Amino acid sequence: MEAKYIIVSIVKSNNSENNVWAVAITGEEKPEGYCKSAYKAMRFAFLLKKRTGVNIDDDSLKSLSHEIAEQKAKNAEAHEKLAEVAQEFVESHSVDKVLEEKPKKARKPRKKAEPMVVSMSPEAPQDLIAFL
Repeated sequence: MEAKYIIVSIVKSNNSENNVWAVAITGEEKPEGYCKSAYKAMRFAFLLKKRTGVNIDDDSLKSLSHEIAEQKAKNAEAHEKLAEVAQEFVESHSVDKVLEEKPKKARKPRKKAEPMVVSMSPEAPQDLIAFL
């Protein structure tokens, strides 16, 4: 009888273009589960190890560790870049800088309309007379 191991491999997803991690036990037809990230696949592999008592394949463990390390490095770079962009945005959109860039425009005085002279006589103007 051959010894059983938990193996983890990258498979192509049917639903999308992304690759997923399949966690399976050797000698079984179907994988135990699919995971979207290497970190989740490693956690699931250790959960299977605890449940079944089957050891994890060394090569699978190394490839998962390597992939997780790469992902952490990418995330660290992305966080640094995001922090730089956020700092530049804060500096360029500070209140003082915005107020300095846009000085107040000099207002033009409004033209005042000529006041209309309204007579208080009892006679109504011709344009207001209605014919009944």
